[in-house]
Amino acid sequence: MVGQFFRNALFQVSLNVLVKGVYLFGVERVVQNTLPAGDYGLYFSLLGLGMLFQVIADFGLQLYNSRELSGHRHLLGKYFPYFLGTKLLLGLVFFVLLLGAGWWLGYRGAELTLLVLAGLAQFANSLVLYLRSNLAGMGRFALDGWFSILDKVLLIATVGGLLWFAPAELTVLRFAALQFLSWGLTALLLFLALRQRLPRRLPRFRWPTVLLLLLRGGPFALSVFLVVAYTKLDGVMIERLLPDGATAASHYAAAYRLLDALNIFGWLLAGLLLPMYARLYARGESLLPLLRFSVQLLLAGGLCAAIPLATYRHEIVGALYHFAEPRTGHILLFLAGSFVAQCLNYAYGSLLSATGYIGQMNGIFTLGIVLNLAGNWWAIHHYGAPGAAAVTFLTQAFVAALQAVLAHRWLGLPGTAVAWWRLALLLSVLLVGAAVLRWPAMAPVWWLGLPVLAMLGAAATLLLGLVDLRRLRELGADAGARAVAKSSDGK
Repeated sequence: MVGQFFRNALFQVSLNVLVKGVYLFGVERVVQNTLPAGDYGLYFSLLGLGMLFQVIADFGLQLYNSRELSGHRHLLGKYFPYFLGTKLLLGLVFFVLLLGAGWWLGYRGAELTLLVLAGLAQFANSLVLYLRSNLAGMGRFALDGWFSILDKVLLIATVGGLLWFAPAELTVLRFAALQFLSWGLTALLLFLALRQRLPRRLPRFRWPTVLLLLLRGGPFALSVFLVVAYTKLDGVMIERLLPDGATAASHYAAAYRLLDALNIFGWLLAGLLLPMYARLYARGESLLPLLRFSVQLLLAGGLCAAIPLATYRHEIVGALYHFAEPRTGHILLFLAGSFVAQCLNYAYGSLLSATGYIGQMNGIFTLGIVLNLAGNWWAIHHYGAPGAAAVTFLTQAFVAALQAVLAHRWLGLPGTAVAWWRLALLLSVLLVGAAVLRWPAMAPVWWLGLPVLAMLGAAATLLLGLVDLRRLRELGADAGARAVAKSSDGK
């Protein structure tokens, strides 16, 4: 049974990666290439601004709801009306603050209209995530998996169809409107899927209940806001601070798309690690084997992806975007480095969250925001968008290193638990391989050097013993066993 579930789960993950990959590079990339210069950069910066306030629209309700329903599924019908009422109130506050911030930052006319559409899309996204948390909490993981890709399927069909049949009709406003409609339709279908388990009277407002939900979701909301703030401020600051801000933000968005694609895998693994750490910690069992496995797997995988990406940065962006310039490649160089730092964050962030150090993590993230703001203010004025990418890399590296050091100190874990010297050796192998493959005679076949360098890294990872394949299989089997157990409880 576990084996069958794991095969199904692997299929769902593969489908998710496939659909989102098609959307990112087959639709969103083409949209950016089709729109006038700067239009997509403006939208990218407005989405970043919206994400800073999106935490208000959710306020930790998604995570809190999923956790509560996992152990008490009978509470869905009782509390859903109050959750929904609270979401609608938070949505109103979200829009007031978002539009107020947009006005204060100087957005007017069509820019403000685009901000409204971006806000609508993000509120609909927040509603989808909350509704999906009900499916996950009830153990309906297969249905949740299909809903996780529905919005992208709708965008591939609608935006892709527009690009195919009438590309001249595509505008940034229409693209934003189609994003909102895809999220809105997904939310409606999710609601219909849950309707049989819900009472007729929706939504409900009861201030003591609303305040209780806000208090319970608050710690999760603060953590999400701080993470988003120090990772999404750069796009907004680039667009507002530079004379060619919208165009510069377009180049930043183009490189960032590759980082988004890589992060799909990091998020998936981090989502598996958190409950496993929590279970080990609750039982008083050693955290070291899982820590060693996760750090080495994530960092080795991050290096094997980031070094080839950085090595062939100019060739990659040139192949993907007709507007690519040297600065697009420079941005990708630093963002590739930031992905390695994010991999370390995934490993230690999951550990600290599972062991109850959310408050301390929020302090680290706050420090990251201060460094990111100050660094971006200086670097963007002097070095433009590549400067912002460099600050992103340095901020991510600082936060990751601080989390790692403090996690070992707070939890009493020896620093030698992770084979850092083997990771350094892997980095050396990849750098030497990159130098050899960048030989001028290899330039015409860079497309061949890219996978060769990645495979060299993968081979070195296995030879150095950085990834325990047996443990990797156990991780998958454990995830399957947990999900099967939850699904059985809900029957």
